[in-house]
Amino acid sequence: MKDWCIMEKRPVRKKRKKIRIRYIFFLIIFIYGISSFFNQQGMLNELDNKKAIKEKEVRKLTQEIEELEDKIKYSNTPEYVEKIARDELGMVKPWEVIFIDKNKNKFIKGLKD
Repeated sequence: MKDWCIMEKRPVRKKRKKIRIRYIFFLIIFIYGISSFFNQQGMLNELDNKKAIKEKEVRKLTQEIEELEDKIKYSNTPEYVEKIARDELGMVKPWEVIFIDKNKNKFIKGLKD
C-alpha cells in the first residue's frame, strides 16, 4: 500500500511544477504585454505632439505661400508699377509739379546739431 501512495505523490508534484511553470510563464508574458502597451502609449503621445507641431508649421507655411501669391498678383498690376516708379525711382507723371520744402532740411539739420 505504501508503494501505491508514493507513486501517486510523484505525479502530483510534477503536475504542480508544471502548473507553476505555466503560471510564471503567463505572468511574464502578461507583464511584458502591459509594459509594451504603456511604452507604445508614450510613443503615440510623442508622435501626436510631433504631428501637431508639423501641422502647425504646414498651416503657417500655407498662409505664407498665400501671402506671397497675393504679392505676386499685386506686383503685376499697374498700381504697383506706378508705386515703385514713384517711390524708388522718383518718377512723376508729365503734368505733375514737384514741390521741394527747403525748410524741412534746415529743421532736420537743426535737430542733429
